[in-house]
Amino acid sequence: MDNVSFSKFILDNAGLTEAARQRLARAAELPQWLLDEGDAMVPSTVQLQLWELIEHRLDNPDIALHIGLLNTLGRFGLHDYLFSTAPTLGEGLALAEQHADLITTNIGFAVSGESEDEANADFRLLSGQGRGRQLATQFSLAAVVARARFATGREVCPVRIRFRQRAPRRHRHFTDIFGTRCIDFGAPTDQITFRTADLALPLRTADPALAEVLRRCALTLPPPRRLDSTWSSQVQHALTAMLGDGPVPIDRVARHLLTSRRSLQRRLAGEGTTWTRELDRARSTLVEHRSPADDTQEALARRVGYSDAGTLRRAQRRWDTGA
Repeated sequence: MDNVSFSKFILDNAGLTEAARQRLARAAELPQWLLDEGDAMVPSTVQLQLWELIEHRLDNPDIALHIGLLNTLGRFGLHDYLFSTAPTLGEGLALAEQHADLITTNIGFAVSGESEDEANADFRLLSGQGRGRQLATQFSLAAVVARARFATGREVCPVRIRFRQRAPRRHRHFTDIFGTRCIDFGAPTDQITFRTADLALPLRTADPALAEVLRRCALTLPPPRRLDSTWSSQVQHALTAMLGDGPVPIDRVARHLLTSRRSLQRRLAGEGTTWTRELDRARSTLVEHRSPADDTQEALARRVGYSDAGTLRRAQRRWDTGA
């Protein structure tokens, strides 16, 4: 699972027009309400698919590297600030490793010393294959270097970069972005090798008092909310926001979810449900959780899209019996 902020960051920094952004979000099954969800977790396959779609749309095989360089600080909430308030680069990376589950459960990340002069930061994508995996890895390694440079105020250049992927036909951009000619492809692991001296660099964003508060906060936080990304759950989320002011037609919900009426009906059928059934379920939930003093029965019926109180009463009997 990945924090949905990954997908939002990618879309926001790919240089897309608004129309192209919406088309790619729809293709990756990312409706706008999901992108607005803050700290919600979504399947990691969403990010991997989005990378492939954007690379194809822009015809730019280096897009993940360039977006990674923009990942300085501030877009990934508490995880970013745990890193940035640490006293040194090495300690910041260690905290990022310790609290990686704040933003993803799909990356294994570990920093270890190889010698007195060098230390390795190993990355492992736990699930995912193909080009999406390669691009997500490129983004992650470039993002670590970008954050190291931003937080230290120094042009930190790794000693060596290793990628599991095969060598591309041209990899000049890799050299330019990472600042080293020692880039190995077809390696057994994805890895950055730092100079040990660089890991001791102080962070210009260090704040010991705030760091202590953030660490205590991180230890007590509940796990990030995981969103069910099924189409029926997306419909329920949309209806929860829309019901209450009268009828909500399927076309309105389909537009909200960046799809067509027919596609939405087909996707719901694939999950063993229908638009009518989901609308009925959302109405039942709204009626069940209303305050009895909020409305007359007639007003409540109109709020949830029924023509009169009698129709609502018949629906309530149906809900009560499960018919």
